[in-house]
Amino acid sequence: EDVNTPARRIYFQVMLMYIDPSETDKYYDEFVLRLSEFMDAVRNPEILSECVNISSCCLQRDYYKALLSCRKLIAYEDMRLRNEPAGVPADSD
Repeated sequence: EDVNTPARRIYFQVMLMYIDPSETDKYYDEFVLRLSEFMDAVRNPEILSECVNISSCCLQRDYYKALLSCRKLIAYEDMRLRNEPAGVPADSD
């Protein structure tokens, strides 16, 4: 229910790898898909760098560190989702 945005989907897959290391390969494939989709949609260099960092941490099986970096993606996404496009009134249909 709480896994309802792209960044949260990335976080969820990393969390699954962290808590269930015996099934890492299963979760890793979904993680790569979700991270690739996110990176295709983002242009912020700092956030793209965090994505690379998360991927690197996962390859090293340092899931805790990857989860910390995922929180930065979630914060960025939350900030971006709160912004309304310029010129669109809040009460428009």
